[in-house]
Amino acid sequence: REEGVNFESRMCLMLYLGTGLDIPLRSSNDLRIEEVNPARDPVRQWLSLPFVHFIGAHTGCSCGFPSVSAEVAIEFFPGMLDDNPDRNADIRSVKALLALLAERVLMGDEVQLYPVWTGEEGEPPKGMIEIAARDLVPERFFFNERFLHRITRGSA
Repeated sequence: REEGVNFESRMCLMLYLGTGLDIPLRSSNDLRIEEVNPARDPVRQWLSLPFVHFIGAHTGCSCGFPSVSAEVAIEFFPGMLDDNPDRNADIRSVKALLALLAERVLMGDEVQLYPVWTGEEGEPPKGMIEIAARDLVPERFFFNERFLHRITRGSA
């Protein structure tokens, strides 16, 4: 995390990852895996897998993962993410996240991700988005905020 910045008190996107097998905590410039702050525990009710972690991007919080806010899930369209001045750093964080997800999916059947704004962890998902891990492309990847994202192996 950035020195002297408390992401828990700012309005930030927070990404929560549910897995069937526990994962080690770690931190790098592009990706961090942390325990869920006890104040954020209500998020656990939306993830059906037993292990839940907070995932941070290059920003410390999860704001470095591209996301959109809408009432219905939207799909990628060309140009939708092009106006972000931090796009290169975001893609580095996305690549690190997708590598983690691919590793986890190979070890189990699925992972779950819930991107939600700080303080909204108790709010139910607006819906579910299912994606096969092989279909994840860093340059096209983004989250639909407050949708549960289920990443699976997909059919062969």
